[in-house]
Amino acid sequence: MGTLLTYSITGGLLMLAMYLAYRLFLAADNQHGFNRGVLLMIYFAAFAAPAFIPFIDSIGAVSATPVVMENIDIAAEKVTTRSGSVWIAALLWIYMAGMVVVFAKTAYTWFRLCAVIRNGMKIKCKGYTLVVTDNDKYAPFSWMRHIVVSRSDYENNCPAIIEHELKHIEARHWIDLLIAQAVCIVNWFNPVAWLMRDELMLVHEYQADMAVIDNGHDPQEYQRLLIKKAVGSRFPSLANSLNHSKLKKRITMMYREKSGAGRRFKALALVPMLALALSVTNMPSVRAVASTLSHSDVSVGKVSENQSDDKTGSQSFKVKDLNNNGNQTTIVLKGENLGNNLTVTGGTFTTAGKTYQSKSMNCQMTDGVATITVVFPFTDTYENSSMTLTINGKEMKLDLEDFFNNANTLKISGLDDSDSKKVSAYMGKMKIYLDGEEITQAQMMELSPERIEGITVNKQENTILITIKK
Repeated sequence: MGTLLTYSITGGLLMLAMYLAYRLFLAADNQHGFNRGVLLMIYFAAFAAPAFIPFIDSIGAVSATPVVMENIDIAAEKVTTRSGSVWIAALLWIYMAGMVVVFAKTAYTWFRLCAVIRNGMKIKCKGYTLVVTDNDKYAPFSWMRHIVVSRSDYENNCPAIIEHELKHIEARHWIDLLIAQAVCIVNWFNPVAWLMRDELMLVHEYQADMAVIDNGHDPQEYQRLLIKKAVGSRFPSLANSLNHSKLKKRITMMYREKSGAGRRFKALALVPMLALALSVTNMPSVRAVASTLSHSDVSVGKVSENQSDDKTGSQSFKVKDLNNNGNQTTIVLKGENLGNNLTVTGGTFTTAGKTYQSKSMNCQMTDGVATITVVFPFTDTYENSSMTLTINGKEMKLDLEDFFNNANTLKISGLDDSDSKKVSAYMGKMKIYLDGEEITQAQMMELSPERIEGITVNKQENTILITIKK
């Protein structure tokens, strides 16, 4: 759920930037088919681009529960999960509740719409089904391959209504509305999601109005019909209704000359707005907040009463390994004499003045010995490094400088102590090979210096080659 909220917020921000450009440069132009395509492109770009932002790692594939704890004992096996903080959990609950409410309203509208179609008299026509309802409170509307009119409209034989609604069917406007409503469900808190839906429906009406006029109907007679049908119930979230509320804009657009093809180049203004929004979402502070939300869960697990017998402390844990694998930094810690159960929630990694939020955690514990693996966003700079974990409800700061200093116990041939320390600081991003086979830093630390024949450091290829005495 945290990943979905982060995805929704990011997509909403990108959608806002591009929608503002659309309103400023394109909304008033008489090029309705093109504008419809631009609006659909905004939806696609806004919710496809977040997949390429660093703090969104494989949308939908990252687990929403960042900490998986396993307590393996002789008597039983227990699993404890917790979310990061109370305010994040509350925010996720509110977001989920909002989605449920909007989805329920959408489902109710769908049910009402289907009921009107099901209960009406159906007349098969070429390319569509005409549904005649005895309920005069509904304004004419179309949905999928159905055109719904009241009995009075049917008996008065109003061809302009059929022309209008038939354009909606031919253009498959109902698919656009499904997309817009899905965005409103996941982005319900964002006013732009609702404005985008209204804008898309208005463009639909522009297209249908022009189809009526292009087929030879008198514009003034048609406008009087629109005003006459201004009252009546509608299905704004799913169906295209003849009495769309923005009649003044629709009538004004009928008298506007068709825009030239050159005006379409104004759509290029959306590109810098998208780039600007992407740069905002990529700011370190925004990425940190997004990463925290992305890997939070709405569930708050009950902590076992056996909380390691309060034996935990920063001195109980030692960093065993730090490495970069792909686009993430992984730190492995080991703790001993910790009792029977351990709960770890939340984590930060600070280095060179920057703080990174944990992306995921995993803890395996057996007989009081815990191995904690914490994954952070990628970093290759290690200066004044420290890590903070919330263990059994208490924040504990772990100093990583000892880990980097201990890396110097292996003297590198041809380098003095200062250069050796620099190489140690780079080990997190270097691959280490022992007689041609890749090993971890932890395995390197376990090597006895007496066994080493030579070490070669290649900074250009980020490799350390170790050879063993034969």
